[in-house]
Order: sequence, then C-alpha cells, then structure tokens
Amino acid sequence: MAFAHNAMLRGLNALYIQAPHIPEEEVADFLFFAASWTAWVMHHHTMEETAMFPAFEAVAGVVLGSLQGNVEQHHAFADGLTAFSEYATTTTPSSFSGARFRELIDAFADPFREHLVAEIDTLWAMDSVEANSAHSAKLLSIYRESEAEAGRQDKSVVPPMVLGLCDKTFQGGNDWPKMPAGSAYIVHYLFGRKHSGAWRFLPCDTWRSPRELPFRGSVDTGPA
Repeated sequence: MAFAHNAMLRGLNALYIQAPHIPEEEVADFLFFAASWTAWVMHHHTMEETAMFPAFEAVAGVVLGSLQGNVEQHHAFADGLTAFSEYATTTTPSSFSGARFRELIDAFADPFREHLVAEIDTLWAMDSVEANSAHSAKLLSIYRESEAEAGRQDKSVVPPMVLGLCDKTFQGGNDWPKMPAGSAYIVHYLFGRKHSGAWRFLPCDTWRSPRELPFRGSVDTGPA
C-alpha cells in the first residue's frame, strides 16, 4: 500500500510542478493525465471504503471500526479532489490556467498527503492478527482481491500511468506493482499507445526508471 501511496504523490507532484509551464498545444494531453490520475485515486479510495476496509474489519482479531478514521480522512479532501477532477475534465486548452490548476491542488494536497501517511500506520496496527494463521491469510487474500479489482480498470489508462509513477530506485528498488515477466513491454507498446501523449508528463518511464519532467521550468517543488 505504501508504494501505491508513493505513486499517487509522485503523480501529484508531477502535475503541480509542470502546470505553469505547459504550452497550449500540450494542454489537452496534460489535462488527460490530470483527469486519469484523479479517477485512479478516487477509485482507490472508493474501493477501500466499500470493499477492502469492511472486509478487513470482518476478520477476527481486527477491531471493528478501527479503519473508519481513514474513511473520515477521505472526506477531508474529497470536495477538493472533486473540484480538481471537474477542472481537469471540463477545461479547454485555451482557458487553462496553470495558476488556477495549482490553486485547486493546494486546496486538498495537505489533508491528502497526511491521510496517505496516516493510513499506513493504521494498516500496520493489524499486525495484532496472529501471523501465519488462517486470519492473517484472510487479510492477505482480501488485499490481493482488492489489487485484482484495481487491475480491472481501463488497460489503456491505468497500467501505463501507474508504471510511470513508480520509481524502481526508491529505497534500493522494489517490484510494485507485481506483474508477470514481459508485462511492461505489453503495457508500453500496446496499452500505452492510445494516450501516449499524456504519459510524456510522467516522472518515470514504463520500466519505472526516473526521468526528467519535460515541462519542469525553473527549479520548483511540488505540494507533497
């Protein structure tokens, strides 16, 4: 889960840093990236609220209601995320404002980042469930089912975007998201082609190697 959260923050930072420097002819692709990122984040939190968290709390050893604080944190940035989504999906290239784009991110970035950090501690608290037991196996099964559900999203959008938000050099390297051998080639050369213009703004390539942002401008920092 921590790697997914890191990917979300990399995406938000890439959007924030590049927004003031996007030429009008590139705006449509940039807004598609923004809309895709927002839809992915919203899907993730909806899945947690409606499926993952209730299933976790139904496992013996997990305190009922222990994950509801995470749901309440979702509410703290939900309106801001919705406003950002509306801007990304309705704005025309000629009316795009990098300053307004950043204002909308600033409106939800702090509670969003705080939530992503706090949620990991909440999930770690489930280590009260006995290791190597049927109950811990159930928790793992629920998590894998949730990952499988996430994998059923639009193949031309989510896989190429998420891989481009993963840094394989972070903390000495990692293999999230786990994929069969050769999958990255399929994502890059097949799934990623439809919206390839949007994936230019990603901070990493399909093989999860970091790269320079194309519209970074002068040295800048992101919101998270």
